[in-house]
Amino acid sequence: MSMTTPPFGASLRLLRKELHLSQEALAAAVGTTQRHVSFLETGRSAPTRDMLARIATGLGLSPPQRASLFEASGFRNPFPHRRLDQAELVDLLDLLSCHVLRHWPFPAFVLDRDWTFLRWNAAGQGMLAMFDHPANMHTMFLSPTFRAVIQNWEEASSGLYYRLKETARSSPEVGAAFESAVADGLFEHVTRRLAATDEVPVYVPIVIELPNAMRLKITTMSGRLTSVHDAVADGFGVELLVPLDRSTEPSLRALFGDATQGA
Repeated sequence: MSMTTPPFGASLRLLRKELHLSQEALAAAVGTTQRHVSFLETGRSAPTRDMLARIATGLGLSPPQRASLFEASGFRNPFPHRRLDQAELVDLLDLLSCHVLRHWPFPAFVLDRDWTFLRWNAAGQGMLAMFDHPANMHTMFLSPTFRAVIQNWEEASSGLYYRLKETARSSPEVGAAFESAVADGLFEHVTRRLAATDEVPVYVPIVIELPNAMRLKITTMSGRLTSVHDAVADGFGVELLVPLDRSTEPSLRALFGDATQGA
């Protein structure tokens, strides 16, 4: 950002670049002219609340993008930055624990945008204990302890590679962990295996063999709330561990217990 560019103009230009839009395309999406968009970006015109609302709705901005744009505008930001310990977010996390995690019989977690573990059920607590209580999911997945029990790391890790790479776009913390893992050679096989593959399967299970000879075939399923308008809560995700064969389900129950018992 140059010293003469106003905060809103710089934010709008950055947003437009992130969305890969020309000034003409942005103007068409929000019902204005390319000239006016240019004036907004250079500071020759100041945004109105109506224009802010048209940009947010016309471009379908995410809660963090909306918050950033309003914050730079000089108007009162209707998307305040909330801390995780504020009552509204604590209540939301408690709701997810009560109505989602508690009813899943296998390990289940609520994560933030950086994959930090925010909530977990009883089975999830047992799983975290197996890997020395990591603070976040990428630390667990990339740890030598976790990789040591994965019997098909080269085959299964491509899914983790793509997921980490995608998440890194919105999380600098995950991005740093991903870059470190790539530099350490953890994913050097991904390109080679893809080049040698004629057809990929519908899904690839993670095959885990524990020291007690228990063998598990699992994957995880992730979900998000669809009615969130808060920039922090927009990063919340629910991660559910899913058994992929008939023998894995009773093994998981034996290993972690049934998280829904007593619910």
